[in-house]
Amino acid sequence: MDRSLLRQNQSVGLKVGLLFACLALTFLVFRNAFTNVAPLLNYATLKQNGFYLWAVLALCVMWVYVKRTDIVDAARTGTDSRWVLVGVVLAGASLGLLYYAATFVESLPLTLFAIAFVVVAEFALFFGKASKVPFMLLGVFGVAVGFPALLENAVAAPFPAATAILCVRTLQLAGVPVTLSGVTVTLNSLMGSNIVVNIDTRCAGSDSLAIFLAIFGLMLIDRKPRNKALLGLFILGVVGTYLQNFVRLLSLFTAGYYYGANALWAVHDYASYILFPIWFLIFAVIYLKYAQKPGNSAIGRMTSTESMPEL
Repeated sequence: MDRSLLRQNQSVGLKVGLLFACLALTFLVFRNAFTNVAPLLNYATLKQNGFYLWAVLALCVMWVYVKRTDIVDAARTGTDSRWVLVGVVLAGASLGLLYYAATFVESLPLTLFAIAFVVVAEFALFFGKASKVPFMLLGVFGVAVGFPALLENAVAAPFPAATAILCVRTLQLAGVPVTLSGVTVTLNSLMGSNIVVNIDTRCAGSDSLAIFLAIFGLMLIDRKPRNKALLGLFILGVVGTYLQNFVRLLSLFTAGYYYGANALWAVHDYASYILFPIWFLIFAVIYLKYAQKPGNSAIGRMTSTESMPEL
């Protein structure tokens, strides 16, 4: 083995050891974050927060593995004072967010993001430009965490209301006895009971849109479409993702009308795990027709042309 490469490997190994030591110390100091989030790791809470969050996190971890060669090659080139400064600033910001998540809130999505932020920021402190790919993936995960919360804001109140109106009008045109008051839907079931449900932002499709935006970001990192097609593909993806959730709403109310409340909630809980993969498979086929080859990926261009530290 070349001596310079051996020295580089030894340097990387030393930095990895220091990184794990810093992470261990950080999580020991902020162990309350793990203590507070432990009770939230049950089926009911996970179901309430959405399993999509874990799916996006798993995809980001998988992308790190796929891009490991790029990351390791960049890590061997060392770092400079600019990246050290960037790492210090981001590490401080991540520790502040972790402290906030551990002390003031009990939010599983925010705590997971804060932990991921700490890991990536401290990685940047030791490995500089090699953290570009992890930071891109952290941004993707941040979209999955923040987008549903954004739509739950009062500013986005028309989103569930408009969805509820469209859904009820469509059902009424099909002859289903259903009424709407605000976002509260009352369905007269053939089973002899009235089913009352609220269409909130998550039921209206915020989770589906969040996971689409996250996976779309991952696809852009790996295979970017031609600029002329990018906007069209994005609009197609957003509209299609909304419509597949709209079909889910129609399906669950139809099931409730014919078979009662248990059928409605069964479709509510599981239909998205069937409809979304089918839709996204169709979208992925269309996307790949316009995507550039892997050899010209966004990551490849970023890691091969280093200038200033851009995050």
